Amino acid sequence: MLKHSFCLSATDVIQAIMQEVNMDKAFELTVSRQNMVERGLAQWQRQKKSSPDNYLKVTFLGEAGVDTGALRKEFLTKMVEGIERRFFEKGACGSSPAYSLSDFDKGQFRTVGEIMAASLAQGGPAPNFMMMWCYHYLCKESLNAQDLDENDVADAQYSDLISRVKAATDPETICDLTDDIVNCGYTGVICVEKKTEIMRLLPILTQIKEGLQLYGLGSIMARHSKACKTLFVPGDDMTADADYISSILSADYSEEGSSKRRTETMIMDHFQDFLQELEQDGNELSPLCPKNIMQWITSHGHIPVLQEEKKTFSIVVKFNHDCKSVFGEHKICYPVVAACSNSITLPVRHLQSYKRFREILVESYHQGQEFSCV
Repeated sequence: MLKHSFCLSATDVIQAIMQEVNMDKAFELTVSRQNMVERGLAQWQRQKKSSPDNYLKVTFLGEAGVDTGALRKEFLTKMVEGIERRFFEKGACGSSPAYSLSDFDKGQFRTVGEIMAASLAQGGPAPNFMMMWCYHYLCKESLNAQDLDENDVADAQYSDLISRVKAATDPETICDLTDDIVNCGYTGVICVEKKTEIMRLLPILTQIKEGLQLYGLGSIMARHSKACKTLFVPGDDMTADADYISSILSADYSEEGSSKRRTETMIMDHFQDFLQELEQDGNELSPLCPKNIMQWITSHGHIPVLQEEKKTFSIVVKFNHDCKSVFGEHKICYPVVAACSNSITLPVRHLQSYKRFREILVESYHQGQEFSCV
């Protein structure tokens, strides 16, 4: 069993918290795809029959899909992306929490921390979008006022207040800032000697830290902040791009030299061209991007964090040459995606030209998000 004292890398950290997930019971959530972030947060908090200490099992409302891991990964991917947009504000070097007294009073930030921990422990993406000072606070629960710069805070209100607090040198000046400091959530003694504590302008970080105690992650962060850093702070890009996805496509080709093989090779070229087109500036299909296609096929759009999983991860591409014998005469066929096995089956007869390939893939993506068969 991996001991926390030997967490020397991000892989060690993830393996350590994975061992803390209770696999004997499920933390079951039923959520709608519409407004998934708000509904997901609400259902997470309302679930009283089980605990997030247990493995997460997700059902999408009204769909036939059974969660064998793919639905969980899709849910966690959408939640982490939504949490960054909903609860954080982007700055020059990452994101810092957006202050909201309403969300704070509802305990939303604790839930945010729990979902971050669950994502890391159960196959979701890493929440690696935080500013360094936010991450330092989550690890050590302390801030050095002299190290915190106004440019490190995305909110203009906080940025201005930090500048004024740091400039305060006498009791009268600091007292003039009392109302602004209290409005930001600080509740301690306000005096010149307490400037370091006043820098804790974001008490919500403490609530996020409480949520990160799930699976003991918070304790690991406190002891091994260097090993955990890449999981929370921007650095290594874990987003799947066209080159990465192309490199993990594993085609189930027909016999070498056959006409089927030549057609399949052409279609794989179409696939690569399509992924690269999605990355071009001025792409008319924007905001559709390569990671969306990977998430559609595999349920997640990030490069696996665990090295062993990264080495073996692939997308299997299969080819259906016989759709006419199954469906009779027809004008269009769509790919079949199996997220549980990370595979996509392409209807060869309908994808001969790049234009047609592009049209069918785009339409399939937009119309095929739900699990309609088991």
